[in-house]
Formats: sequence, structure tokens, C-alpha cells
Amino acid sequence: MKKLSGKKIKEDPLYQECLEKAEGNEIRALAIYRYRTSDQQKTIGEDLDQKEKWPMLAPLIILYSLGTIGVLALVFGFLASRLNWW
Repeated sequence: MKKLSGKKIKEDPLYQECLEKAEGNEIRALAIYRYRTSDQQKTIGEDLDQKEKWPMLAPLIILYSLGTIGVLALVFGFLASRLNWW
């Protein structure tokens, strides 16, 4: 995180927004401002869609496919027993 002087921070529009949310409390506003700027530094350059979406997509597709095949097998088995297909 880059260092900013107190004067530059107070001129920053993000700090002004944080000051409004902190209801004029400068210490709380500064804490919110530092939290939000550190959060922005971490997410710069990361492709969050690729990071989060694909690791969970494969297990879900496998589970849904197995569930669908299982339900179809149960229905087929039930109908086969009722209609004397065996």
C-alpha cells in the first residue's frame, strides 16, 4: 500500500465517502479508508471469475449428472417391475 500524506488522503474522494459513512468521525473514517484501499490492492490483477467459478463447477456437474442418472434408473426400475419388463 502506498503511503499518502494526511493532506492528500483528506482530498481523496474515497476518503470523503468514508467520512460520510463514519458520520464525521475521522479516526473511524481513516480506518474504513485504509481497509477499502488495502482491499482494492489485493484484488488488482486477479481474475476472480476464473478463480472462484471453475473449481466448484466440475463437482457440481458431476453430482447433478449422477443424481439425474440415479433418478432415471429408479424410475426405470420401478416401471420395469410394475409392467413386467424383466
